[in-house]
Amino acid sequence: MFDIFKLVFTDENFLKAFSQTIIIIFIGFFFMRKGIVDVSAKKTLTALIWKLAVPCFAFNAFMQDFEWNSFRFSITEFVLAIVFYIILISVGKLIFLKKGKDFSSVAGLMMAIGQTTLFSMPILQSVYENKAKEVLLYISTISIVFRIFVYIIGVTIISGEKITREKFFPQLKKVFVTPVMIGMLLGIFVFLTQNTFPVLRIDRTFPVLYSTVKVISSLVSPLCMLLIGMSIGEAKIIECIKDKNAWCLAVLRNIFAPILISVLCLLLHKTGIIHFTEYSLVAIVVGFSAPISVTLSIVCMQYKKEEVMASRACVISTILTLITFPLSFVLVHFILKCF
Repeated sequence: MFDIFKLVFTDENFLKAFSQTIIIIFIGFFFMRKGIVDVSAKKTLTALIWKLAVPCFAFNAFMQDFEWNSFRFSITEFVLAIVFYIILISVGKLIFLKKGKDFSSVAGLMMAIGQTTLFSMPILQSVYENKAKEVLLYISTISIVFRIFVYIIGVTIISGEKITREKFFPQLKKVFVTPVMIGMLLGIFVFLTQNTFPVLRIDRTFPVLYSTVKVISSLVSPLCMLLIGMSIGEAKIIECIKDKNAWCLAVLRNIFAPILISVLCLLLHKTGIIHFTEYSLVAIVVGFSAPISVTLSIVCMQYKKEEVMASRACVISTILTLITFPLSFVLVHFILKCF
């Protein structure tokens, strides 16, 4: 086990990515606390991230040669992510069942759904910089499931409204007709059709245009960490720390969830059902190690369902992640050693 810790904590790319994450989050926190930036600046930063940086990042993740094995396993990751989300939601709901229907429903969602797009994706990009676009392909696939569970499953459960034909398509539009999903779907189209339409591989045919996309996509990591730090900076941290339910949810999300997912992946590999590579494994384990989704907290506020608890749990989970997130990489290497 000591060898695994040594392997992770002496990896130069990991140390750079982790230290950058902590420093930039602290800068965002400091700027918000000291009034150097305000809520309007946070809104502007959020718009830049979701409407420009992340769409370019999502598109760029698919600028790689098409391989059947990678494509086949990305489909496997998609299905696995759905199954794992359902398992975690169910387990979370059972754990908090005695606290009432509304609380247990929200708690189940928050235990299952983390900030995959804003946290896991940029950190994996930094850790595996210039080493493997394959991991970005897998985490991007998981991100699609994340958005489905937030905007369709999450909204439906929190609102308590039944899915009807009239409401289903508007919700579906929220998932797929967004800059992020448009960028991702365009990337998938290019990835799948590049042998038929090689001109679509702009990294080869239009390098000047591609260089712009690549530069903008590189902004994802610092901008996301700044935004996370600013979100912590505007929170009432003392009140969050005093909330036992928030701590319980954060621990379940940050520690229990990645351990459970790791065990399930190990069992699937050992039984021969699925054969993981390092990249496919790290994508799903790290994808489920991200802190509680802020978007879910916003949905709770919108429908006035456990909004205080949800907000506090997000803050505690995000702070706790600075300690627990490196352990997800330790988990990955431990499982790889067990293979």
